[in-house]
Amino acid sequence: MKVHFSYAIILFHHVVRSVLAELSNTIALEPNEVAIMEDEFEIGYVQSLILEDTPLYSSKSIYQDIKMYQSKHYGKVFVLDDCLQLTERDAAHYNEMLAHVPIAEYMAKNVDKINSSDAFLRVLVIGGGDGYVVSEVLKHTSVAYVDHVDLDEEVIKSSEKIFPWAADLWQNDRVNLHIADGSKFVKEQLEKGISYHIIIQDASDPFYYDKDDQIVILPSSVLYTREHFETMYHLLKAENGVMTMQGETYNIPSNLVEIKKWLGLLTDIGFQQSRYGSISIGTYPTGQIGFITSHATDDVEKDVCFSSQSCDEFHGLDETDFQKIKQYFSKALVDKSTKYYHPRIHRSSFDLPLWVETFIYAKDDDELKTEDK
Repeated sequence: MKVHFSYAIILFHHVVRSVLAELSNTIALEPNEVAIMEDEFEIGYVQSLILEDTPLYSSKSIYQDIKMYQSKHYGKVFVLDDCLQLTERDAAHYNEMLAHVPIAEYMAKNVDKINSSDAFLRVLVIGGGDGYVVSEVLKHTSVAYVDHVDLDEEVIKSSEKIFPWAADLWQNDRVNLHIADGSKFVKEQLEKGISYHIIIQDASDPFYYDKDDQIVILPSSVLYTREHFETMYHLLKAENGVMTMQGETYNIPSNLVEIKKWLGLLTDIGFQQSRYGSISIGTYPTGQIGFITSHATDDVEKDVCFSSQSCDEFHGLDETDFQKIKQYFSKALVDKSTKYYHPRIHRSSFDLPLWVETFIYAKDDDELKTEDK
């Protein structure tokens, strides 16, 4: 893998070895075309996307090369260090879920505030330098402000130039941009006594396996530790807040193990209703990525209910919660042009293949409370 970027800077959610190359032996390319190829050595998986060979935009920061290409079907393609970050066509799938799920769940549990005109939500976004998640968060009039922490200022500047949603994003009065280390920033905020209603962590992968089947630990691993999860919990606890974070794909065995571990750590720390949701997104490896949502609350009236059990709840969203989310959506988002997110996909995203659900939610205390190695 050529990715050596730091952990609070980008949108890419599944670290793979990616190269821009003319794959003439395997793909019939036109003279003006190149292909970005993504290899998952752990499962012997290769995926590629054909691009026009001349970048629409090119820049370089102290951390990475920044480029934008044009593709035939997926529109503009954002690439960092030859690694695909997002495409215009399906970027909404991941970003809308990361932004709207935690806010909708918070509002559903605070139904008295749904019809309020007050902007009160304090939101922290870690990573996502392309600005898409932040732009979606701002669709909620209940948001008072967003603290956006990102390490690479050049990604921010580049995004302002190339993405329509980011053109004036960081000039918005409700957005406070912090060019900083994400893990250090949350500790500093906690020391200052700051609290949030919502935390969204849009971080890159903590590790990958190379072609020799050796694990490579990446700088982003610090954002997946017990210490970091605990810090986020304490930043949210005063407001009974909600955290959502990038959650990997369940189609890769090592990722599946980490999903189970993270769910266990979050529960052990004190988060309630920790759940893994699935997103369909064609340009990410295996066509699937996930997110984890947890509530920093003492409300333990509802347990997570699984598809394999005889019950009527939907993974912490019973019918009452679902109706409240529908109510909030109709008031706050129905005219805001979401492309992927809506209340039914919010609920159904937590319905997983039985083999995935059985593994990640197994009631094995020893496994679920495994400390970070």
